[in-house]
Amino acid sequence: MKARIFLLGLVFLLCFAPVNEVSAKTKNTKVYYRDKVIVLMYHHIDAVESGATISPARFGTHMKLLHERGYNVISMDQFYDFMLKGGDVPNNAVVITFDDGYDSYRTYGVKLMDKYNMVGTHFIIGQSSDLHNVKTAHLTWDDMRDLKEKGHNFYNHTYNMHNYAPLDKSGNKTGPLLTNRIYIKEKGRVETQKEYVERITDDLATMEMRLKEELNNEHGIIAFPYGAYNATAKQVLKDLGVSLFFTIKPGINKAGSDEVYRLNAGTPKMTANKFVELLKKYHD
Repeated sequence: MKARIFLLGLVFLLCFAPVNEVSAKTKNTKVYYRDKVIVLMYHHIDAVESGATISPARFGTHMKLLHERGYNVISMDQFYDFMLKGGDVPNNAVVITFDDGYDSYRTYGVKLMDKYNMVGTHFIIGQSSDLHNVKTAHLTWDDMRDLKEKGHNFYNHTYNMHNYAPLDKSGNKTGPLLTNRIYIKEKGRVETQKEYVERITDDLATMEMRLKEELNNEHGIIAFPYGAYNATAKQVLKDLGVSLFFTIKPGINKAGSDEVYRLNAGTPKMTANKFVELLKKYHD
């Protein structure tokens, strides 16, 4: 009789005990792709969406979908080893990146990633974090140090070249500072190739130095402003010890390349359904 009562009690517990929601949602072991990595790109998080700014709710939905659908968010260190050293990555691997250095990464992004034990990488505009001379709050170096201890990483988005400049006297033609010989008003001419190389070398070297001074970074990694780069800029960066280059070209990443594809998920148009479809494009 006691044995029967025990068995009935056990059946009751199995049938009616509450299911652990997190565990139930992490049983998806479907393999979408192997030995490849999707890299997502975001910029700013704010309640008012516009351009490259998305709401906390939208970003949170993206993170929830990654978690529930069985994607595996990996760190930048693991991605670096995969791309350049042939290291292993889990199936359905994803890297989360942000550009520009906005403090919303800390106030919104990190908290939402924390819910699912995820980490991200942020590409910083150095001068904005040094001087805080911009309207929208940027991360401080102290913030970055604290977050780095929790697994987040911070790398180069140039020191102060995230802008366009005039390319001729009229000023009607402009281009990204990193990839163009710009017009020097004081000299009444376009800078020489030598002046161009010296200018970008000074900026990029300054940023690499600041990252090492403040964060003790071991790897040289950059995300090009506006996704713009050329052979000269890339060679300057290589000479400075930078070895991994993040673009804004869409695609999925395979080991052996030093240029990284990224998918732009940080737009108000990226609904839950569109986010899922964006990822599905790169399934095997």
